[in-house]
Amino acid sequence: MTVFRARRKGQIAVELPPYAAGLLASLVRQLVELLSDGEAQATGSSDPLEAMLEFSAPRDSPQDPALLRLLPDARPDDPEASAEFRRFTERALREAKVADALAVLDKLGDPHDEAGPADLEFELTSVQARAWMRCITDLRLTLAERLGITADDAELWDALAPDDDRMPIYEIYGWLSYLLESLIDAVQR
Repeated sequence: MTVFRARRKGQIAVELPPYAAGLLASLVRQLVELLSDGEAQATGSSDPLEAMLEFSAPRDSPQDPALLRLLPDARPDDPEASAEFRRFTERALREAKVADALAVLDKLGDPHDEAGPADLEFELTSVQARAWMRCITDLRLTLAERLGITADDAELWDALAPDDDRMPIYEIYGWLSYLLESLIDAVQR
């Protein structure tokens, strides 16, 4: 099973079976794609003020509910204030989330390149561990939104029939929850 263990000097030892590394890498690549899709492109303007203010930045909330969960409105009760806030922050937030995801992919490499069934083993610095926690949280939020999971419906999900089409995704959501909890425990030691 996947293991995060605290090491000396704030390092976290990671051991991932090949199937877990492959699944995580696939999910992270999909997250990068979700965050990159529809992102406004930089204008390429040479005006430093225009570049700083990002006049081309998005003002509308994302239409995809999962993306909206990752990039929420700052003031849901005030669409104009939310639009202004989004204009100045969304690009940086997307870039930060993609950077976290790329930090995960950097450590995972391409799990399919490895010969044989050996576990993938490496260490994370405290900075990398925080990026991993943020990325796994983003993955969990995305799946929760896709499945419709809320804080009040644990009984519904616990009673989900094994042949329900949502079960495989719900099990991945549970696995990501385990990963996050395991990593947090290792960081706190």
